[in-house]
Amino acid sequence: MSAWRRIAQELFYDLRFHFNHKDDSIYSLLVFLRDRIIEAHRNNDLSEQEKIYNYAEWCFNQYKRSPYMHNAICVGFCEHLVEDESTLQAIPYKVKPYIFKDIQGLFEWMLNEDKDRYIKLVEEYNRVNSTDFNR
Repeated sequence: MSAWRRIAQELFYDLRFHFNHKDDSIYSLLVFLRDRIIEAHRNNDLSEQEKIYNYAEWCFNQYKRSPYMHNAICVGFCEHLVEDESTLQAIPYKVKPYIFKDIQGLFEWMLNEDKDRYIKLVEEYNRVNSTDFNR
């Protein structure tokens, strides 16, 4: 069993019968988790938020072992955090600076139509994390 499946099943017990088919990819799981993180924020479910963000961080940190998984989490999950107001507002508090640095360009690209939202995101991120990322 692939590591991404095993870890997901350990973290999300209710998924133990999902994403087990050979045709399932990590992208199918990430689409599911994108919806789930929005729901967790709307319900103020901090435990679920922590599990999802920890899983995303684990995937992100696999870049040496699996560039495919690293890319999947960046484009299949992280860049979509700016699409919903609840997750957009959570980015400064939930995304670690080394991850933000790597995916900042994806956020800028996703918010290309609304530069002000991107600028506000970076300013708030810098304020919360005492960082100095360029807008």
